[in-house]
Amino acid sequence: MPLLGPSSPPERALVPVTVVTPSRSTWPQRLVPYAFIALVMLADVATPRDVTFSSTLSVAPALAALVTRSLWQTIVAGCAAAGVSIGSYIYAHDLAGDVEVATLGAIAAVTVVSSVSLGLVGRQSRMLADVRSVAETAQHVVLRDVPPELEQVRTAVAYRAAAAEARIGGDLYEALSTKFGDRLLIGDVRGKGLPAVEAAADVLGVFREAAHTEADLARVADRMHAMLARRPVRDEEFVTAVLLSVDPTTPTVQVVNCGHPPPLLLRDGRVDVLAPVEPGPPLGLFDMADPPGMAAAPAWAGFAPGDTLLLYTDGTTEARDKTGRFFDLSGFLASRPTSSPADLTAQILTGLAAHVGGRLEDDVALLVVRRKPYVPQPAKSGS
Repeated sequence: MPLLGPSSPPERALVPVTVVTPSRSTWPQRLVPYAFIALVMLADVATPRDVTFSSTLSVAPALAALVTRSLWQTIVAGCAAAGVSIGSYIYAHDLAGDVEVATLGAIAAVTVVSSVSLGLVGRQSRMLADVRSVAETAQHVVLRDVPPELEQVRTAVAYRAAAAEARIGGDLYEALSTKFGDRLLIGDVRGKGLPAVEAAADVLGVFREAAHTEADLARVADRMHAMLARRPVRDEEFVTAVLLSVDPTTPTVQVVNCGHPPPLLLRDGRVDVLAPVEPGPPLGLFDMADPPGMAAAPAWAGFAPGDTLLLYTDGTTEARDKTGRFFDLSGFLASRPTSSPADLTAQILTGLAAHVGGRLEDDVALLVVRRKPYVPQPAKSGS
């Protein structure tokens, strides 16, 4: 496995070894209940007068509710069914009156039940739409749009929450241009729901401020950990994260890994894993470090123009197919033709969807970073 060197100046850097609201009904859909009524009428005409199929007319309003999702269409279909039933009763002289009363009662009952059900479904749809709207707003507040162009890199982000109804989860990401170079973050909060969203918001808030003020990338991680330590105590709350700082004048990148899946470096058709020699503990668990309370030491790796880094959350590599086989992200990327960061995220999501063959079990976040040409440092004149 390719390793990153310990914290060192760039010149000593080590290169890796290798609601959904119902759609409006169409005219064919609206005609379905009336086509059913017409079939019942034809059946009554084609059979002896003492034989009637009018008792099945109660299906018409139910069909209208099912295919049109319209209250008025359901009521109109119920009225049409009742009218045809009365006509059938007049046509069939030998038909008992109590049969007609039962038929009309069934039509009325189905029409009322279908109308009430439509009202309840409509109310739930509106509530779900409101929840989704709030969730999407919260997500945009927590996870801002990452600019496709920073000072040193081009980026692309993809995010898929496992809880599709809420469209928000505990994964987080950010990319900023600072006086220390472009700085990037991806992370994963342990847990789900609002506590995970709150922790993600807190971590991102600290990163957005500290990335501009702390020259040492490890200090940025320390401040994020300190913020989590000040939060109300929750059982085993922590955040795995990878922080990157792209040096603006040398072909290098600084990495601080806090218990997160290591980035992948794509270069000339190869995929290298940037795994630290000493992986650090997650944010919130720095007391497990040596010395306690400190983040892992930063490490350096080569990051030349045209190189691509892929940061991801474990929902990507831990996605399983029907046989329980994990998604081989490195194998999927190996020898893949060079494409734009946005195209690469789309390809990964397509491959991931094909692998799982259905709904994701965990949130997935992808952050693709491609190095742009850099300005070399001026040579120092001899003394």
